[in-house]
Amino acid sequence: MTVSELGAPGRKYRGAGPEQRQQQRRARLVDAAIEEFGTRGYRNTTIDAVCARAGVGKRYFYESFDGSEGLLLAAYIVATDRLRGTIIDGAAAGPGDLSPGDLSAVVHGSLTAFFRGIAEDPRIARIAFFEVLGIDPAVDADYRRVIGSFVDTFLELAAPMIDIESIPPARLRIIATGLVGAVLTIAQHWVLSDFRQPLDAVVDSAHTVLTSVLEGLGR
Repeated sequence: MTVSELGAPGRKYRGAGPEQRQQQRRARLVDAAIEEFGTRGYRNTTIDAVCARAGVGKRYFYESFDGSEGLLLAAYIVATDRLRGTIIDGAAAGPGDLSPGDLSAVVHGSLTAFFRGIAEDPRIARIAFFEVLGIDPAVDADYRRVIGSFVDTFLELAAPMIDIESIPPARLRIIATGLVGAVLTIAQHWVLSDFRQPLDAVVDSAHTVLTSVLEGLGR
């Protein structure tokens, strides 16, 4: 293949430069991975299958990822970012019959948006809760890092509503980690039960767990 066939460095093709085209290919691969991993499962999906769904040649796969685990992590980050986004958006919404900033309203709004997001796109839940587990130590470390980011988000939302200055930071983080873990466990069981319980019932159960602890901290 000649240099002219490869294209000169920085040359644009159909209005997009090389870096932009690479970013587009990477985004298509991640979208395809979410579909494949979220429906067929990570262990049942090949790189060839992801590339075929993305419409990306296999040789381009390795310009963005070292292997399938790297792609899984990228899909996992997108999945969990979406879930964290629902929590933040839901906190701002809350039920209309409660005042903005009310602890119960913020918790209810966040939980409703979170669980609704899971129900509306089970692929995201499968990747976030199941497919990412038990792959290797590097993936496990990233899983723990993401859980830590959920704890950070939880503390940011809860801080204005509790007496945060009276609680030692280490203790507060342990409590927050436990609460995040409780909500994620409820979500996992809900998914595994094929969403048998109504959304409102699941939200109310998680709401009881969170508000019981947070209201105690607020005193």
